[in-house]
Amino acid sequence: MSLRTIQKKIQSYGNINKITSSLKLVSAAKLAKTERLLKDVRPFGHGTLSFYKHYTHINMLDHIENHLIFAITSDRGLCGGIHTSIVKKVKQELDRPDQKLAKVVCVGQKSEELLAKSHKSNILFTVFKIGKDNPTFLEASKIFNECNYADFIACQIFYNRMVTRGKSHVDWISIYNTDFLLTVAHIASMEEVEEENMRSYIEFSTVSLLFFAMVENSLCEHSARMIAMDSASKNVKSLSEKLSLEYNRKRQFKITSDLIDIVSGSQVITEK
Repeated sequence: MSLRTIQKKIQSYGNINKITSSLKLVSAAKLAKTERLLKDVRPFGHGTLSFYKHYTHINMLDHIENHLIFAITSDRGLCGGIHTSIVKKVKQELDRPDQKLAKVVCVGQKSEELLAKSHKSNILFTVFKIGKDNPTFLEASKIFNECNYADFIACQIFYNRMVTRGKSHVDWISIYNTDFLLTVAHIASMEEVEEENMRSYIEFSTVSLLFFAMVENSLCEHSARMIAMDSASKNVKSLSEKLSLEYNRKRQFKITSDLIDIVSGSQVITEK
């Protein structure tokens, strides 16, 4: 490899390092912003889950065919395998014998790209322009309203949940049809609450859970991207240092060879 080629590679690695470092800083800023948002959103998610756990006492997923599945991802990459882990869990669900006709709502282009290869017929629709900014309750509401024409009893929301800073795992939330909850679940025995009020609360809480899952997944994505960009910067820096060492060795060898040629030529001229 010539000195010119090595020099161009070092410059190229330097440019890549600038890009990855910038993306790391951007992801860190978005991570802090999403953490503040999730602090306000988390009570809605945990509160609703606690309500269902206390009053329903049901888990009918294993007895209901053809779920409606939400695959929470985004349109953006460069964040490791955080999107593929979601799709992997969704595929496991779709491969069950009783879920062959289940429908998937792809929240983000990444889940559609990965699912279209093997389960294109199961995709109900895809939501684009996700991941650039933090999710909003209005977006979650619009997404769920688009599913009104899909006849479902049970839903599953697959998303990434933060365990520690830089570590997350795939989790899911079970959601049931409003009529199903009012008739089958223990909620129906709450005589002190009017049915219409309870129906409104269930519809609101369902959107709240979807919104909570989208924000939680967004937090994990920013964290994963920040770590991925940090690792990329370190790898590029290591490669650049190795090339710099090789460049200096070859440059020194060339200088030494030129000096030897000059000294040898000078000795020949002096002897004559």
